[in-house]
Amino acid sequence: MTQTIFYILAGVIVASAILVVSIRNLFHCALALALTMFGISGVYLYLGWEFLAAVQVLIYVGAVTVLIIFGIMLTRQVMDDHAQVMNKQVVISFLAAVAVLFILFEIIGRSSFQIKDHPSAAMAAVSLNATTQADSASAPSDSYQNDVLSLGFALLKPQNGFAFAFEFVSILLLSALVGAVVIARKDPA
Repeated sequence: MTQTIFYILAGVIVASAILVVSIRNLFHCALALALTMFGISGVYLYLGWEFLAAVQVLIYVGAVTVLIIFGIMLTRQVMDDHAQVMNKQVVISFLAAVAVLFILFEIIGRSSFQIKDHPSAAMAAVSLNATTQADSASAPSDSYQNDVLSLGFALLKPQNGFAFAFEFVSILLLSALVGAVVIARKDPA
């Protein structure tokens, strides 16, 4: 059953990612991108990483995708039905994507991944422990809460430099939003 859930999520992610690069309407592409991000958060839930799934939904689906949709809606030239969306490099980019996919399959095929590292084996072990210890499964463990707490401290500690990255990304998104407004506004003349 758990492998079925994973394959359904993977199918949704791959199908919506293909839609992102193949649909001609940019607004629909942005909606397909949001569906891809939701699918990725579903994979995080499947792996048992609830915090990362929530961050995925809040940041990528809630903020980045909404910002992209807002930028698309503000630029009237992009939403024009007669605007050229595809370029002449479709065949070259398709061949490059197939080559990269082939290389990735070769690398993964030659790697030494163990079946015990597969998420379905981990979920089976969790469900086996959950049946023997039903009381402890209802609340998050102390180690899980400490991991999330230590992750928060590690991300925002000034010595690690991640706080600067968060601030830089927020300024970048703000400048993209201001740029979209400047492009979309009408000339006063």
